[in-house]
Amino acid sequence: MENVIHKDRIEKFLKMGGDIVHLISKKEQSELRRLVFANRTNWTKISSLPETVFKTFDRMMREECFVTEMKIPNPPESGPYLVFEERSGKMNILIDTRKSAKGVVHYRKCMAVVVYFAGIKGEIIKTETDENGKIIFSEEDLILLSIATRYCLMPPKLVKKIYLLTKMYAEDGSLDRDKPFLQSFVENIMFQTNVPEWAVYMRLRELAFSEPDVAEFISVRTMDEMIEEYREKGGYKSEAV
Repeated sequence: MENVIHKDRIEKFLKMGGDIVHLISKKEQSELRRLVFANRTNWTKISSLPETVFKTFDRMMREECFVTEMKIPNPPESGPYLVFEERSGKMNILIDTRKSAKGVVHYRKCMAVVVYFAGIKGEIIKTETDENGKIIFSEEDLILLSIATRYCLMPPKLVKKIYLLTKMYAEDGSLDRDKPFLQSFVENIMFQTNVPEWAVYMRLRELAFSEPDVAEFISVRTMDEMIEEYREKGGYKSEAV
């Protein structure tokens, strides 16, 4: 497995919005497209969408796999605190429950769903299996899967709705005047999605690559800066080329 991170591949994915559908083969897309929350237009409660779809796919994953939530004694050195193992023809998934920020355990659970359905069953990402049955992903693919996870949790339509609501609250004086607008906006996304603050900021920086409206209030970073942020949050050490 190649231990490098191709900046052009990451950038291309970001410019496509980080849409999970690009990580799934056409054969799997019909069923898994339901993970793409932004395609659902018949929801009126914006807080219902990610949670409802997550629960559906989380239940499917748990029916197909043994899923254990625990403090993993030796979590992976890089990537999410998740372990995927193939044993006796059954997938075992370990989700680390130690907390480092508000919402981080829920975030890991959501990423486990995306890694399983897109990274393992999606047929596009290639993995390796070690002598103990552990599924190994390249660090580049883990970055792509983390981008896709944030896309599913915070699709463009949801982000734009929360932005408009926050703007409306600001105009009618309902927001804390001592707090910057961006901070209030991020806190509203956190409230609606139950994900860590750092994941929201990262999602907005990623979304700025494909959404000019977002780039107006959060600057587009260079790919070197994005890779450094992924390294910091994911512990990645592969060379960026």
